Amino acid sequence: MSAVRRKLRSTTESIARYFVFLSPDAITVLGLILSLLTPVVAYTTKNPLSTGAVALAAVLMDALDGSVARLRGTTSKRGAFIDSLADRLSDAAIILALYYLECDYLLVYLAAAFSMVISYVRARAESLGVRGLSDVGIMTREFRCIAVLAVYLIHYIAGASYANYALVALLAALGMTVIQRTFYILSLLKEGAQE
Repeated sequence: MSAVRRKLRSTTESIARYFVFLSPDAITVLGLILSLLTPVVAYTTKNPLSTGAVALAAVLMDALDGSVARLRGTTSKRGAFIDSLADRLSDAAIILALYYLECDYLLVYLAAAFSMVISYVRARAESLGVRGLSDVGIMTREFRCIAVLAVYLIHYIAGASYANYALVALLAALGMTVIQRTFYILSLLKEGAQE
């Protein structure tokens, strides 16, 4: 998984060179606006392809903001905080838009909740001094975004019932990631308590 993540980051860095004329905050805000439009597009069009296209554009903008900040040498704690906040709102909007495409509301709700829990577990662990969680678990943020976009594609190709099956698979992977991160964090905290 980490090799795939490195490849994704390398690709993102290459694309980000074309966006250095924009500030990282502007890219974050643009991505957030696009993600918040995703449920609106889903509600008004009921079309998973057009909704997925807006979600894809939002995910791409989200992937670029940090890379642009690094390329411009403008990384900051303020920017990291804004990006994290926008990420949580984007995750929720893009997942919850599936409800308007007639996916099962409980599956959609649980997918959004589990996605938030994964992010919360990481944030809470980092506040306790645990580092290195970005590669722990099968559903890191990059893979969560790709998986949700895949649900849109499955919905377009095969319909809402198959998208629901994809959501069940996504939920299983999200649950596994919560478990993986929890055990990893607890093992580190236990070691720290014994020192």
